[in-house]
Amino acid sequence: MNLIYLIRSVLMTFVFLGSTVFFSICALLNFMTFNAKKVYDQIITNWARFACFIFNVKVNLHNPENIPQQGCVFLFNHSSFFDIFALAGAIPDVRFGAKIELFSIPLFGFAMKTAGTLPIARGSREEVFKVYSAARGRIQNQEKFALAPEGGRFYGENLSPFKAGPFVFAITSKAVIAPLIIKGAYEVLPKNKFISNRDRWSREIEIYFLKPHSVEGFTNENRGELQRIVYDQMNAKWTENERIKI
Repeated sequence: MNLIYLIRSVLMTFVFLGSTVFFSICALLNFMTFNAKKVYDQIITNWARFACFIFNVKVNLHNPENIPQQGCVFLFNHSSFFDIFALAGAIPDVRFGAKIELFSIPLFGFAMKTAGTLPIARGSREEVFKVYSAARGRIQNQEKFALAPEGGRFYGENLSPFKAGPFVFAITSKAVIAPLIIKGAYEVLPKNKFISNRDRWSREIEIYFLKPHSVEGFTNENRGELQRIVYDQMNAKWTENERIKI
């Protein structure tokens, strides 16, 4: 049976690549015509949900009432590239921070840029803060951003220490911080693997939306306190019970 699962996943990987080209072209056409945010929202959501569908991955949402209605910064644990599909399919109007190297991919990189994805240069703290500074006004326009405070993809018994950038962004933008935990995405697509869900016919990803935090009263001087509060909250949910095993 494992061979059947593998063949399915390999074939669907080519389908996914084709769909990425298709949705990137849709983003380009939107840029050339309407350049409407709601159209980008729909393109991103459909791309993400299609990826979950073809690899037979079901996404379950827990406590969606904790999703802020205004502009906010979602902070999520990033263990797998499949986190993006799960979260983008669940929250139609969210924008992500993505490593700047992805923007050099022909067509796809341009599609990400036009849709409002934030280019994150992980090796340059100064450039990251410039990107966050330029995006502050978008929070006031009720945009939602999803950032990985661990600074990359990590998977372990505990979350990795959080970086300062997302908290500085939230504080200076006066944005609500909305923490969430994603479980099960690593098992779908571990880091440094390219074939999703290769050993199961179906899998499930759980997204837990945690209690949001106002940044009122916090500054860059006492940012560390907020960082600790959010880390403890997210890490407690991450370590709660036994995670889904491969």
